[in-house]
Amino acid sequence: MEGSEHFDLAATTNAIGNGIIALICRIGFDAAVHGYCVAAVVLLVGLTLSSRKHRYGKPLVAVFRKIAVFCTILIIPGLISLVSTGKLPPVNSLQLSSFGLLGFWALVTLHLCMEEMNFQLFQSKPPQHT
Repeated sequence: MEGSEHFDLAATTNAIGNGIIALICRIGFDAAVHGYCVAAVVLLVGLTLSSRKHRYGKPLVAVFRKIAVFCTILIIPGLISLVSTGKLPPVNSLQLSSFGLLGFWALVTLHLCMEEMNFQLFQSKPPQHT
């Protein structure tokens, strides 16, 4: 078989591993930065509503906490790469759009807001047996 004598499994595995690490670091970092921006807006709205004693203030602050915790976990590989090498690893032709990431976080935030409001505002009481 021609060409099989030039195949290097170790080099191929190394290249795949480097590519996966680069994608995780870059995508995680970019997504987390955009997530923090959306979380800051949710926090601002939540604190404003809480100061006015509106019932949606508390669920929005809870959503901010959830997004902030998730983004903190998501950004860790990118920060490690940034601190250790001074830059994020290159990902060649990957193009992430801020518009797309903000749209993604808007959908995630909307879902979390509705779930949190449903949980905090409409808790059902367990049926009582007589």
